[in-house]
Amino acid sequence: MKIIGLDIGGANTDCTIINIKNNEIKSMKNYREYFPMWKEKDKLNRCFEKLTRNDADIEVVCVSMTAELADGYESKKEGVKDISQKVMEYFKEKEVYFVTFEGLKTYSELKNNYLTAAAANWIGTAEIIKYIEKDCIFMDIGSTTTDIIPIKNKKEIALGHTDLERLSSGELIYTGMLRTNLAAIVHNVPINNKNTRVSSELFSITADIHRILGNITEKEYTCNTPDGNKKDLISCKRRLARLVCADLDTLKDEEIIKLAKHIESEQIKQIFNGLKEVVERSKINTVLITSLGNGNLCEKAAKKLKLNVISLEQYMNKKSTNVLTSVGAIQMYLDKINSGIVLIKKV
Repeated sequence: MKIIGLDIGGANTDCTIINIKNNEIKSMKNYREYFPMWKEKDKLNRCFEKLTRNDADIEVVCVSMTAELADGYESKKEGVKDISQKVMEYFKEKEVYFVTFEGLKTYSELKNNYLTAAAANWIGTAEIIKYIEKDCIFMDIGSTTTDIIPIKNKKEIALGHTDLERLSSGELIYTGMLRTNLAAIVHNVPINNKNTRVSSELFSITADIHRILGNITEKEYTCNTPDGNKKDLISCKRRLARLVCADLDTLKDEEIIKLAKHIESEQIKQIFNGLKEVVERSKINTVLITSLGNGNLCEKAAKKLKLNVISLEQYMNKKSTNVLTSVGAIQMYLDKINSGIVLIKKV
């Protein structure tokens, strides 16, 4: 049996494909495809084609999503309806399930309440994390957001479920390793020992500072750049200088690096504040962490609170942790059919 897990996000679609034979996992492949839904939603089938080009014999499809919030849709309901219809059209004659706040649902069940699938991808993540730690806070920083999910007795105990509720509870921080506008992190920065206000234009994003600091590689800079130019270090530094309406003739290299470090520190504070709120409420002192790249921002935030830190990479390779939501969607299906198969183990 071959199963595909898809997490359809606004900017990236994550994919895991596993092959099971005699109740054993024979192979697991992981992919991430940059696919801006706000511009390309009507071409979603092309994304599916690319991800499945070598796996025509897929039998079961497990889908989670967050792309219903993309600008191309007027409402979340419209987004979930459109995305789920496109999934059903492409994977016709396959067994298809959608991750919802009420567990896995078939398309006919989902149509009774489309909103149960809106931004529910983290539910699948919680379902796989429980196999590692029964009591923990799972932290995951991706390209755009940071999830902070409390789990107790192998059950998620999140105060919020919708994105709006999670933003209010500290369980969703809208800060990520790639796509976050730097003006959403800082309003003032130190330049030449002076407190300097920043421009609110989309001149530079977090991918630029993390590329400068070595937290991500050029290959891991998977999103579009704000100016449409290259992703090499000089281009990243040029964009960062524009944050304070400067250029590389105006700012010395050491000032650029100092600026990048300052913004990284402020981003860690954003994560720290959300985590502190969740820790105080849940009384859980162990965090299980994964992240895009090697910046370890979640770990740094957790250590400020003196929490016990466990890296998910002790159990899964980096490629799998980067697309964990798609792995979690498959795990939900394996649990649903009582297969006894667990996709997570020490590596």
